[in-house]
Amino acid sequence: MVDIPEPDPLAKLYQRAEAAIPRIAEDVLAAFFARAAGYQQLPPQLVNREISAAIALNLRLYLHCLRERRPPRPEELTEQIGAAIRRAQQGVPLEVVLGTYHIAAQVGWEAMAALAEPAELPELLSSVPGLLGYLSVAVPAVAASYLHEQQTLDAEHREARRALVTALLTGAPAEPLAERLGISLSEAHTVLHLRLGPPPQSDGADPQLAARTLVRRLQAELPPHTLAAVNHTGGTLLLPADDPAEAPADGPATALALSERLHLAAGTTLLTGIATAATRAAIPAAVHQATDIADLATRLGRPPGAYQLDDVLLEYQLCRPGPGRERLNRILDELTQHQDLLWTLRVFLASGHNRHRAAAELHIHRNTLNHRLRRIATLTGHSPADPAGARILAAALTVRDFAPR
Repeated sequence: MVDIPEPDPLAKLYQRAEAAIPRIAEDVLAAFFARAAGYQQLPPQLVNREISAAIALNLRLYLHCLRERRPPRPEELTEQIGAAIRRAQQGVPLEVVLGTYHIAAQVGWEAMAALAEPAELPELLSSVPGLLGYLSVAVPAVAASYLHEQQTLDAEHREARRALVTALLTGAPAEPLAERLGISLSEAHTVLHLRLGPPPQSDGADPQLAARTLVRRLQAELPPHTLAAVNHTGGTLLLPADDPAEAPADGPATALALSERLHLAAGTTLLTGIATAATRAAIPAAVHQATDIADLATRLGRPPGAYQLDDVLLEYQLCRPGPGRERLNRILDELTQHQDLLWTLRVFLASGHNRHRAAAELHIHRNTLNHRLRRIATLTGHSPADPAGARILAAALTVRDFAPR
């Protein structure tokens, strides 16, 4: 067993090491560039001044604590914590920041070993526990300050990104926000309006946790440049064109594939309305259209999946405001007081005008069905038995069921 002596505050080795700090700091900085690629991207003036000074500060503080046989105090790490915050703001990865402390420890101790005389081996040996103690306090403090700053930056970034999405969805100016985020906005976008079923959860599970988990699973499937405003009930996605100057010719196909991935990831029902915007100014209208498509598909009882305008084209057009819709809506006014006739009309049209099938579903005699169809023709002015009349009546039912009142 080797006994490690306590550090001698007056050891000449430590004095020589302190005098050699400028040279040792240069060796540490060279090791940073050789082993930590993140520091190669920093401006030279920052490296030459701030980082070189920070290395020398750490070396001096370590030797000071070594002589006093103690770890560093929190107030002595103020500069190191400030430097960690700046590294977070500069985008230097945390592993690089923490790795430099271990690089500095290794290079610094090796430099001190090179300064030691054979008789000073006890002083060199006694410096090791002090070095480990210094790292055990400094590294967690630096990591905590870096992570706190990173969380603050992430929160600001998320808020700015949400503000950008809101601006695009509502037609407000978006360029300043995009510039702040370093995003080059596409002119054309594909819009997806999502409607999600309840989040999957086991018995006794926290509903809020299940909702957050669902959102994280969805976000993990999004392409990198997607602009999203989603929660556990759904939301809106903007898929930019690959080339900001081009219209998204394959946007709907990409949206369909993405909708399928999101459905699988969500683990619950997902219905998606899809529309395209050829310009940024057209995004609000496309959002409205995608929302209407999803709403129509839901009210029509369509199964989960992705729907475009062509999938609900007739219903969509019939629900647009205009004199035609108003006239169609009035055709069935007389039937509202005869619910048996209104239901007969629905069943007859749904059966493909097959009287035998319709009578069976209604549990009435075929003659009774014929009588009801004649009464419908008299009250509405359009015969369900006539192809032209049947089309008008079907359109009137669609308007009554789905058009806003």
